[in-house]
Formats: sequence, C-alpha cells, structure tokens
Amino acid sequence: MLYGFLKVYVGFILKFFVKDLKINGMENIPGDRAVMFASFHPNSFLDAILLDCIVDRPVWSLARGDAFKRDWVRDLLHKLYMMPIYRISEGKENLDKNDETFEKCSQVFRDKGQVLIFSEGLCTNQTRLLPLKKGTARLALQTWNEGIDVTVIPTALNYDQFTTTGKRIVLNFEAPIRKEDFTDHQVSGANVLQFNQKLKESLERAVTRDFSFSSWRQVFYYLMFLVNFPIYLLLGAVVRPKTRGTVFFDSVYLAVLILALPIYWLVVFAVLMFLF
Repeated sequence: MLYGFLKVYVGFILKFFVKDLKINGMENIPGDRAVMFASFHPNSFLDAILLDCIVDRPVWSLARGDAFKRDWVRDLLHKLYMMPIYRISEGKENLDKNDETFEKCSQVFRDKGQVLIFSEGLCTNQTRLLPLKKGTARLALQTWNEGIDVTVIPTALNYDQFTTTGKRIVLNFEAPIRKEDFTDHQVSGANVLQFNQKLKESLERAVTRDFSFSSWRQVFYYLMFLVNFPIYLLLGAVVRPKTRGTVFFDSVYLAVLILALPIYWLVVFAVLMFLF
C-alpha cells in the first residue's frame, strides 16, 4: 500500500522537478513475464525512483547494503520494494548475504515480478558507461539455470544535468536479452564475460547525450516554475552545501521537495486567501 501511494504521489511531484522526459522502447518490456532491468546508474537513488514511477508494475530495486543496517530502516525499505546488495567496500563479511538477496530475486522472478539492478555497481554522475560488474550476469545466468524465464532489459536514464531542477531526461529501454541468446547458462567466468559483452553493447546504445527534443511538458514546467521559484531557491540553498562533492544532490533535493512542496502550496494559498 505504501509503495502504491508513493508511486502515484512522487510521480505527481516529479512533474515539478523534471522539465522534459522522453521515453524510448517501452514496447520492449513484457507485461506478463519476469523482468530484470539491467541499468546504467548516473544519478544515485533518483534512478530507481524514476523507473518505479514510469514502469506500470512494481519494481524491486537492489540498493547498497549499508543502508539496511538498522532494523526499522530495513523493514521500511522492504515495504518500498528494496533489497540489499553488498559490495566489497562494505565489508567482505557481508558478501555472502548477496546469495540471500539473489535467492529473493529468483522468487520474485518465479512470481513473474520485476527487479532493477545497476550493472556498473557504482554511481559517479557519469555520462559514459562504466565497466560492468559481475552481479547482473551472475543473477541472470543463475536464474536461467534454475529454469526461470526472465527477460533482461538494458536500461539507461540519461540526464542533461545533475545540479538543479528543470531536468531533461531520456529513458531508453533497449531490445531484450533472453535465455535463448545463450547456449550455456552455467555461472562461469566465460559465460559472465559473454553476457557482459552483450549487455555492454546494448547499454552503450542506450546511453546518450542527445537532448534535442521538446514537448508540452516544458510549457507546464515553466508556468509552475514561476509559482514554485521561492521554494526551489530555498531548497537549493539548503541541499547544495550538504551534498557538495557527492552524487546525492538530485536525490536529496527531490526527497525534500516531496515533503516541502505541498506545505509551500498551502502557505501560498493561505496568504492569497488572507489578501483577497
């Protein structure tokens, strides 16, 4: 219930944060099969938020494991369809926990659900594809080897900038990678390399710096920008110094905007009622 509510509410707030959005390849996503979104990862947890709001069915996101340390946080993130994935930088002792997460992913796929995994394994506000880690290949091969027919969708969210509101975004879903594309589904070094090469070629097509498009959304954004400018300015002044030198400006800014924008509208409405 919480996930469904936030999907609708945050999707609405995004209209005041994103100036223009172009989506290519939605037809590549099967509506009734297990799906793994193997994604480019340039903009922290904003990438997952956007994908959750755009794709029709719920999406389980694999997020950095250190966010799940506290029990209450872990329970909340689970309600938001998030599962931990651990990197070696978070401690070798935690890497075995990834087996449990992958088993949960397999169960999601058995139920014909959807999982988002960031195939580069890290985020640097990058505009070019970084080297792919082994996790996506391992999860896909393991799932196929268990006889589960999951469709892998190479996915890339591309942003024209990472430092303020009024973004122009291109979301590309490339042609599916399927079980039938490979003759051997064992999790081996050679098969991981073969999978990653195919995924890399697809993601390189999906990553773009071409934002030469326009739509009616820009008109709506600029009209609302005049109304919302004071709160945009205030939040920017608060969030920017707190996130300087990190990749979290957009994500933190949006999180605060989700809370602050309705309050700002209520204040503006109350002032107008008082004046008129």
